[in-house]
Amino acid sequence: MTLNVLAIESYYGGSHKAFLDSWVAESEHQWTVLTLPAENWKSRIRHSAYHFASQANSLQVNYDVIFCSDLINLAELKSLLSAELRELPCVLYFHENQFSYPVHPPNQIDQHLAFCNLTSAVAADQIWWNSRFNQQQFLSAAGQYTQRFNDYDFQSYLRKIRTDSHVFYPGVDLIAPARTKTSVPTIGWAARWENDKAPHTFFKAMKILHDAGCEFKLNVMGEPGDFTPECFSDAQMQLTDHIHRWGYQDSRQQYLSGLAEIDFFVSTAIHEFFGLSVVEAVLCGAYPVLPQRLAYPEVMQLHRFPERSQHFYQGGAPALAQHLQKLIMRFKKQCVWQTPQVELIDSFQQYRICECVPMMDQQLTSIVSKNHQKSH
Repeated sequence: MTLNVLAIESYYGGSHKAFLDSWVAESEHQWTVLTLPAENWKSRIRHSAYHFASQANSLQVNYDVIFCSDLINLAELKSLLSAELRELPCVLYFHENQFSYPVHPPNQIDQHLAFCNLTSAVAADQIWWNSRFNQQQFLSAAGQYTQRFNDYDFQSYLRKIRTDSHVFYPGVDLIAPARTKTSVPTIGWAARWENDKAPHTFFKAMKILHDAGCEFKLNVMGEPGDFTPECFSDAQMQLTDHIHRWGYQDSRQQYLSGLAEIDFFVSTAIHEFFGLSVVEAVLCGAYPVLPQRLAYPEVMQLHRFPERSQHFYQGGAPALAQHLQKLIMRFKKQCVWQTPQVELIDSFQQYRICECVPMMDQQLTSIVSKNHQKSH
């Protein structure tokens, strides 16, 4: 059964774009994709419903289902759509959630944006999450936050969200470039250049390695954020002798080539609901070095493979540097992998887009079939 899917992406960039483009390219369904550029994300949540409703209402296509990501107010969108579109089932995909989004000062949230997420989830027929961690964080944080409002029945809505929730990992689409052996290990970091990825922790660890006289190369990649932290320019000067690649890569192939050069792929994130670059790096042959938090234990399937605890560090820059020093010593002895690398790569095949798309396509078909049954 081939469906006509109306997809709405208010933040068409980064992992949002990669996920949607890969799914559309592999899907058995027909797609119309409405987008806005990846900027002003807060405004996208608050205001983009008006823009997309106007666009959608002008389309002369009979759609079966609406799919959109979390950076929109879905309840507002549905209220502004034509009667025909309003009757369609809606799937809301959470790449992140505003109840758990790190803001300054710590432990404060943008209440308006968080409640937009909550209202959108209630308005959706199904809620999809990019990880169980994301789902659990949302439900836990939303539950705790709404308890202060004793006059209102939020709990029934949270139960609805829990019942209507599914986890679908955002598949990656890549063919790993060939790797070449080198005598000096390459340490890699690839994320959005913003503070929630904690680049300062990474660069402090690299400075510790440099001061200790360790030999290593650096591949630092990723998209610039709205406000690039000063630690990048400082590190570029301090670590210039180690730098092999620096900055946003001009093409997807250049990015994958950069990943394939990396021996130790590091994350320092304090905000990560899946970890697309980690999955890409592992499939390109890198040894992941990750903080033991966020979605990383889930993505690494630590509950099934407890021996993968060797890939995690706990603490800040000194702990990371110490972990990497041991790995550099093992690199010199050609014994980095203490468990077969192929086992890790094989277990990551489930994150390939070709594995994810059939399940998501089938779920859309099931949603539409149930909606037809209800209406007849």
